[in-house]
Amino acid sequence: MKTGQLVAFTVPAYPGEMFKAPIERISREVDEKSRTMPVELDVKNADGRLSPGSFTIVSWPLERGYPTLFVPTTSVTSDQQHTFVIRVRNGKAEWVAVQTGQTVNGNIEVFGDLSAGDEVVKTASDAIHSGDAIRVENQPSSSK
Repeated sequence: MKTGQLVAFTVPAYPGEMFKAPIERISREVDEKSRTMPVELDVKNADGRLSPGSFTIVSWPLERGYPTLFVPTTSVTSDQQHTFVIRVRNGKAEWVAVQTGQTVNGNIEVFGDLSAGDEVVKTASDAIHSGDAIRVENQPSSSK
């Protein structure tokens, strides 16, 4: 987070409406019990619609200092010992142990022995074992 960075938030009084305000002050002092740090936004409220002290839901803009991979949340599964994704390599399933990070819009950040461009099973299950044959269905690419 950086001072001046815009942060989106919502309030229950205006469902479906998104507000934005810049980060003005960052405390940098972490409360050891809650592991939280005060951050203040200065909200322009010229029309008085927002009430001081109102409960808000904030979408904090988090960024890593290095690139990470995201897969659909349905691509991550677990058994009693592992959390993993199933990579498809040479037409065969391969379990790849992962740790998970942030979840954004139906995708989840994964850390493990994966590289950009690896194909993973979209709906993973521990019923698919390493070595099982996997048929890949090509999906049409979308233009952006």
